[in-house]
Amino acid sequence: MIRNTILLILFSVNCFSQIAIEKPDNKAKIDKPLVAEFNEKIDLHEFKTAEQFLGLIGKELFFLPENSKYDFIIDQYESISYLPKSKLKLGKKRYKPNQLVNLKKWDKELLDFLKLKENYFVIDSIQFYDNSYSWRKKISGFDFKEIQEKYSSDYSLGGSVDIYTHHKKSNEIIIFNISNKSNAEKLISVPYFNHLTNKYLDKKIILKKQGSNNYFENSEIENYNRKYLDSSQIFQITKVTIKEPNTEYHSYYTPIFSLKKSDNTTEELEFYRIKDNLIFLNDFVAGAELREKRESIRKDSLQKIKIAEDKLIQEQQELRKIENKKKQIERRNKCIKKYGKLYGEIIVNNRVRIGMTKEMCEDSWGKPESINRTTNAYGISEQWVYGGGNYLYFDNGKLTSIQN
Repeated sequence: MIRNTILLILFSVNCFSQIAIEKPDNKAKIDKPLVAEFNEKIDLHEFKTAEQFLGLIGKELFFLPENSKYDFIIDQYESISYLPKSKLKLGKKRYKPNQLVNLKKWDKELLDFLKLKENYFVIDSIQFYDNSYSWRKKISGFDFKEIQEKYSSDYSLGGSVDIYTHHKKSNEIIIFNISNKSNAEKLISVPYFNHLTNKYLDKKIILKKQGSNNYFENSEIENYNRKYLDSSQIFQITKVTIKEPNTEYHSYYTPIFSLKKSDNTTEELEFYRIKDNLIFLNDFVAGAELREKRESIRKDSLQKIKIAEDKLIQEQQELRKIENKKKQIERRNKCIKKYGKLYGEIIVNNRVRIGMTKEMCEDSWGKPESINRTTNAYGISEQWVYGGGNYLYFDNGKLTSIQN
């Protein structure tokens, strides 16, 4: 009995111990991996989303030289770091492996060793940060996405991005920090430059004229109206390069297009200054042909509609003539039947004759505008007044006088 009781207790404890209840943690956040979205059609300084930055992995960046015309306020090497793989001694300075080094322009020996300018860097990984703290806080791509939605602007990111790369020649680890447009303009995406070359090199374009005075003409060009196109607006792109810009609009080197004019002279312009004001000539010609075809179809359609409307009007007029003719015949037959052939024909032709009754006159001329009635010893006299100075006079119900 005691043995059975012990076994029963052990069995109950064992069964109970297999049941585990866990309350859900509402605060727990599950991050799903973001899907990388690389867009070769936009440059690094236009990147905004975490997905775009993740799409850079495996791609190449080119470190641009300084613009000698630009008065630098920010160090060219600020926001760039170096991560040595092994011990390194340069002059009196020693660098430990895996110890991050923030580069400065006065680190001449280190900069000469790294050879950053005008070289290529392969992107290995991306790390996101929140800069709202007194220190940089490492965050996930989803957190970065939320910060971007709240705090990003045209000139700065909500957070910041570390782009881990290796030097294509030396294989040294270089980290580029991107927190604003200025940082991003130090670099250019190689796929982006290749995209510009493939899309624009040797192509003929129409460049819209500058200034508000050309607003109407430019809008007509956008609508593919050949009337407002002249040869001075047509150029051929003969070269796509990265050069020091002719103006101070950009702090760093920028894509430059060499444009060949109709008189075979060449002009160089920054791509960013003309990209919103150019149309491919082939697209314009195709658009103009489509516009003219649609206009021709529209005119043809309007002409067909007019012909159909004119035909309908003519048919309606014919129907009214037939209807009027039918009514005339019916009226003639009715008048002849009622008043005989002589007076019937007179009434049908809207005429009156002395001796006709008031009923006959009303059937012929219609009801008068007014009636003036006079009663005397000889009976009743009436004057019927019609428009246009026409009068009929009746004595005792018979027409005795006509005035018109």
